[in-house]
Amino acid sequence: MRFRIYRKSRSLLMLLCLLLIIGPCSLLAGEGHASAQVMRVAVVKEISGTVNVLKSGGAKSFKAFRNMSLNEGDQIATGKDGEVTLSLSSSAADQDEISISTGSQVTFSKMKDSGGAKTKMSVWAGSLWVKVKSVSNASDQFEVETPTSIMGVRGTHFFVKVNPITGKTEVFLAAGVVESTTTKDRHATGDNSDMPNSVTIYPSQQLGEADGDEGLETSVSVVDLSTFVSQASPDLVKAILKDAASIAAEQKQMLDKAKESIGSEPNKDNFGGQIQSPEDLERMVNNLNNLVSIIAKEAIDQKKVAQDVIDQINKESGKKLIDSSTKSELILSEKEKKQQELAAKFEEAQKKAADKKAQEQQQLQQAIQDAIKKAQELRDQQEQANKEALKKQQDQANQTYYNQLTAEEKKRIDENRVSAGLPSIPTKDNTSSGSGSVVSKPTVSLLNNGRSANGVLEGYIDLGLAFKGFTGSNKIMGYQLEVEYDNTKAQFGNSDFDMDPLYYRAGAAGFIVEPESAGTVPGANSVDDYRVVQGTGNTSTLFYSVVKFNGSSVEINGETTLVRLPFLVSAQSYIAGSITFKIKSITAVDENGNPVEVVKGSDITLQVIPRIV
Repeated sequence: MRFRIYRKSRSLLMLLCLLLIIGPCSLLAGEGHASAQVMRVAVVKEISGTVNVLKSGGAKSFKAFRNMSLNEGDQIATGKDGEVTLSLSSSAADQDEISISTGSQVTFSKMKDSGGAKTKMSVWAGSLWVKVKSVSNASDQFEVETPTSIMGVRGTHFFVKVNPITGKTEVFLAAGVVESTTTKDRHATGDNSDMPNSVTIYPSQQLGEADGDEGLETSVSVVDLSTFVSQASPDLVKAILKDAASIAAEQKQMLDKAKESIGSEPNKDNFGGQIQSPEDLERMVNNLNNLVSIIAKEAIDQKKVAQDVIDQINKESGKKLIDSSTKSELILSEKEKKQQELAAKFEEAQKKAADKKAQEQQQLQQAIQDAIKKAQELRDQQEQANKEALKKQQDQANQTYYNQLTAEEKKRIDENRVSAGLPSIPTKDNTSSGSGSVVSKPTVSLLNNGRSANGVLEGYIDLGLAFKGFTGSNKIMGYQLEVEYDNTKAQFGNSDFDMDPLYYRAGAAGFIVEPESAGTVPGANSVDDYRVVQGTGNTSTLFYSVVKFNGSSVEINGETTLVRLPFLVSAQSYIAGSITFKIKSITAVDENGNPVEVVKGSDITLQVIPRIV
């Protein structure tokens, strides 16, 4: 949403540092030397906690500091404990002031003074209180952009809040006029009736906007000050109270104009037609005169500010600007009461939507973290299995060699191993051939469209990865496969695998994979990953892994294809040839992350027949 308010060398780095330290004075000194286009600057007046600045065109942010200047294109962000107050000024415009609260992100998109003061801020997260003085001529503009619209203001004292999760925007106006403009279809909350693209709000009103299924859902009502204070940070409440005098002065100017416009056609002077009678004017005078005092009373009741803060403000003004013990309340018409009720329902619905979205994001992040952890565990287990297999091969080779030696040679080797702290090599191989029942182990095989091998025409083929016998204690939560092949004869069809992800992954019901390229998959409980690694010579290896992040382990009894792997195979020089796909390794794990012993199926060799054109 946008708010529109009317009103590279060593020497270069040294110059930048000087400008940051000296502030705007160096830019504004010497009226006779002003450039053709006068630039506005924002100066840090007060700062606390974590506040970072990203300069226009920069790649790395740094800590903000008191008296530093921000220019067009700069971005300022506050942390969970960060607060900052900025003053916007130039030689050609009055000073504006912005108080930015915790968890905010603001970019100064436009800061110029030539041909009228033109300021635009983009607010993507957080909340701020803005006091604008620079909009005094028709050519002056002050814009605030948010995810939902553009606000244009004459005056003005107003509050802005943007929810970074949903993009919902809230505006509360204490004095002046704010016009919210959007290019989206705008609908009124409650009855969903059409509204104009531009909506104007007046003092004591609040505006709520959020993207909905049919456009921008909008709520306009008199502010509920108790709810407003409960949601505003203490620093912004203090900023509002400190501006009590200037708020009252601007309100008085508006009320004086309203007296002259009673009963006329709706216009900005009669608050958009709200003041049509002396009774309407009396009600508006009561509401605006008591607005800041009611905020103060609510702030003390909710322990947002202390009484001494208000006492100090009254002392400095020389009169009792704020009555924190006021018994007054905002007087609402029946129409305004109904609008306020709709605003409360709108706020509640948006809160539920934000909570749901935050929970979904949290669950997604957790699922991703769990999947990454499982994938790492699979890789670690595969590495360990590879090490054990290599050791077994080495032991077998040592045993074969040892068995061929003479008794004297064996004795010498045994003595050397004992000296080195190694065990002796057994005289015979440790294998045995006893009788007993044979327990079948789970198997994994590659199939060509359901057949073990066959002649195929060159082009795309689907290799099925078939699992069998994963039952009882061998039920699995995930697996990783390595398939090795000759890359001069075959290429993995990653484009097909990504473009039609659900077809290729439509295996056993136990693994419902949600690929990154498929969006949301109903009932998804698994994630997968693949990569192709170039080996030595003409060999490539496809690594494919799947891990369940939800639900129990999967039982697979009969031969079941869990995934189809597309490959583009080709014949050489129009002559039929063969290509072998080899299961280099297969690792499956149970729900505790323990590996399940798997028997690899034999390699699959296909006869590739060239297409005759």
